[in-house]
Amino acid sequence: MLPFVPERAGARFFKFCSAAAAFLLTAGLWLAFRRYRLAGGPGAPGAHDYPTLLALTAGTLALVVVYNRAEHFAWRGRRSVLAAALACGLGALVAAATPGSRPLLLATELSSVLLLGAAASAMILGHWYLVVLDLPITALRRLTVLLVVGLVLRALIVGVVLAGPVHAAYQDARALAAGLWSPDGVFVWMRVLFGIAGPLSLVWFIWKTVEIRSTQSATGILYVQLFLVLSGELLAHYLRIAAGFPL
Repeated sequence: MLPFVPERAGARFFKFCSAAAAFLLTAGLWLAFRRYRLAGGPGAPGAHDYPTLLALTAGTLALVVVYNRAEHFAWRGRRSVLAAALACGLGALVAAATPGSRPLLLATELSSVLLLGAAASAMILGHWYLVVLDLPITALRRLTVLLVVGLVLRALIVGVVLAGPVHAAYQDARALAAGLWSPDGVFVWMRVLFGIAGPLSLVWFIWKTVEIRSTQSATGILYVQLFLVLSGELLAHYLRIAAGFPL
């Protein structure tokens, strides 16, 4: 989301967000490496994509660290470094997707990235109006629009998976949603409630508080929004791992 935030937010905002991204990338790289080792290393079945995934994730991490330092020292070309980091990260998403169902998984991952990024960045930017008093409200409005777009795309993909034609591997998993009290069916409904319905119900309140420039109120609602989005995405990843259900 950093390309959508104006420079007037200040170097500290970009340094904080890129430092948080570097921390999460480090954790993701470590977990991916552990999974690669558990899969048996080079030559193991299903492990052929891991070298590419690990290389692209490490490259993204290195570029994010360089971008953080570039913001600190106000180096020229730091936006180019950010663009390279984003391209490398997108490549890692492609490498992580299972070849047999890559289009659906890529759509799921990209919409998840957009939703999580917009929710987290909007909440952080809401705080920054207390730091940079002359920061234009258009910055928060832009992230709010991206948040709405992410929610709509996420809802459409979940709807396609639940009701539309999907890959044959998911046909049995889709039946989980039919049983409200089945072990994984409960999590399907919780994912829809917390990750889709809950955030959508807050969109109107966020937009109205942004329109009247009540940034503190908007930030408070965005806290709740971020909690719901994180809960929904956590449940979605659980269902993908436990039942092969790409929600």
